[in-house]
Amino acid sequence: MSIEERLVNALSGLMPVASQSYKGEAAEYITTNYTAIPDDYGDDDAGHVRVLVQVHYFAPHELNTVAMRREITRRIAAAGFTRPSITPASDGTSQHYVYECEDVVATSEV
Repeated sequence: MSIEERLVNALSGLMPVASQSYKGEAAEYITTNYTAIPDDYGDDDAGHVRVLVQVHYFAPHELNTVAMRREITRRIAAAGFTRPSITPASDGTSQHYVYECEDVVATSEV
């Protein structure tokens, strides 16, 4: 299963989830992105890929998001990623939280 599939499976059912950017109408949604870094070289090729994952949670300012933020953290960890760090990145438009975590996968999984 690819990184994107794992993220969507882990977070689906909470709200709309999109890779890279969300183009829908919902006020509360999640986007995901990742960076794949080749690692563990041998025989002139990478044996594994280190994956740096970001999950972005957007919600209206007036919404109490504490329970949802905890659930997102729980689901990311349950999907096999490291427990994420969380950075508040809200602005005048909406609440925005950035979850950053990692994983290591075989080169065929990216």
